Amino acid sequence: MPASIPIKRIQTWDDISAFDLHSYDYYIISFSGGKDSMSLLLYLIKNGVPFPKCEIWHQDIDGRGPTFFDWEVTPAYCKAVADTFGVKYYEQWKQGGFYREMMRENQLTAPTCFETVDGYIKIVGGTRGNPSTRLLFPQTSSDLKVRWCSSYLKINPCSTALSNQERFIGKRTLVLSG
Repeated sequence: MPASIPIKRIQTWDDISAFDLHSYDYYIISFSGGKDSMSLLLYLIKNGVPFPKCEIWHQDIDGRGPTFFDWEVTPAYCKAVADTFGVKYYEQWKQGGFYREMMRENQLTAPTCFETVDGYIKIVGGTRGNPSTRLLFPQTSSDLKVRWCSSYLKINPCSTALSNQERFIGKRTLVLSG
């Protein structure tokens, strides 16, 4: 991957009208199954983005383990939405998910797992750094030391999957997240 990838964040409706929606090679919808992610999918449909360029990516915050935090049906529901609309579907997760991270004591961060287009699961990370302790449920706060759920279990797995697949090198990729 290039050392730095330019990121343009859309903050206002004026920003949305100022860029060419149809200039991307890939459209990745970070999909939780909620109204925000469904709205993003419908926005792409309404604006004529071709579905072969679209992908629904679901970050399974329970790490494909026993349900601890999310609804048990969420991954199946997200896959069903993708199948219904004919959009490719991939999952990403941290090994051990929410529970492992919440209970992490003197351990390295968990590896990230993600599905690839050829049907394999790739595992990245979790082998370097310093052991640390979390032992903390994410709290409502601006301090990311105590408000870690979205960054650790959603944003990082999505980013890791994106940056560890050669198919995205040199391609314009729009990541949409509600």
